[in-house]
Amino acid sequence: MEMVEPATAAAARRSPLARLELVVFWLVVAPLAALLPARLGYWLGCRRADWSFRHWPEGSAMVKRNLLQVFGDTLSPAEAERVALEFSRVGSCEIIDIMRLRNRTRPLGKLIEFRGREHLEAAMAAGKGAILCTAHFGSYVSAFSLIHASGIPVIDIGRWWWNYDPNSSPAVRRFWDFAYARRLLRYRAGPNIEPWTGRIMSGVQAVRALRRNEVVTILPDAAPLEGDASRVIKVPFLGGEGTFLPGVIHLARSSGAPVLMVRVTRLADYRHQVVEISPPLSLEGEMQEAFARCAAAMEAAIRANPAQWGRWDDTEALAGLGLIPPRVVTLERCRRVEAC
Repeated sequence: MEMVEPATAAAARRSPLARLELVVFWLVVAPLAALLPARLGYWLGCRRADWSFRHWPEGSAMVKRNLLQVFGDTLSPAEAERVALEFSRVGSCEIIDIMRLRNRTRPLGKLIEFRGREHLEAAMAAGKGAILCTAHFGSYVSAFSLIHASGIPVIDIGRWWWNYDPNSSPAVRRFWDFAYARRLLRYRAGPNIEPWTGRIMSGVQAVRALRRNEVVTILPDAAPLEGDASRVIKVPFLGGEGTFLPGVIHLARSSGAPVLMVRVTRLADYRHQVVEISPPLSLEGEMQEAFARCAAAMEAAIRANPAQWGRWDDTEALAGLGLIPPRVVTLERCRRVEAC
């Protein structure tokens, strides 16, 4: 199975001043911005992102390096700068999305258009549940909350990084539980199904949820864990060969539930979004062939809107997926040690 990590995991690598700014934004600024008219609230989110982009240069430089590593000569340095700035704005606006998850999600729901919802409704009518599959792309966590609030039970497969990072203090864990997790769990059928290498219970839990005719969400672009080396597959991805765990295909074949690809796209005004749900993914062929279709759908979303993929600030995840050389990760670790 795969691991879900919010974009906020990057906070663990920020400078003390940048971490303080992030805490203030989550606890004070974003909740207040979410009470304002949407146009003004998301404008404030973008201005905060612009400030962070200028005053946290190590973060923006990391995003630009990773973009150029993955896309190579197809992306100019100027374009990488533009995408990195948009990446910062998207991340800031996603926090405001979470703050608008109140009153049965209505403040956020009126800004989002669903396309292809009939595919999800058809799957639920068949009685075998549905697997919603997406990359760490767009405001997917909030989109899943909207689906749950509409009357379709949703449960996530994933782990939250702060509970398993040995460097996270109790205060950091309490902060993310309060600021992030409690808002999402309010609109979930239960706690996350936590995947672990060598344990089958996460798969059993997911199958049981599907048999209850619930929706299970999964993000296959999580980097495999160290103990997963024997189970990974390699498929074409972003111009190279990506390394993935095909857990979504295993789950679909063992449960009989359809896999519906999801794409959550933020529009140019930063406040409106479109959630697209695909028809069921074909599961025919060998495991690698079936998963390659899933990877192709994720890649199409990323290429269309690269700034909305939440992995650009996670060098280790990109290396784990096989998209950048491991030596880049070593250099990033050295830089962080030197900065301490």
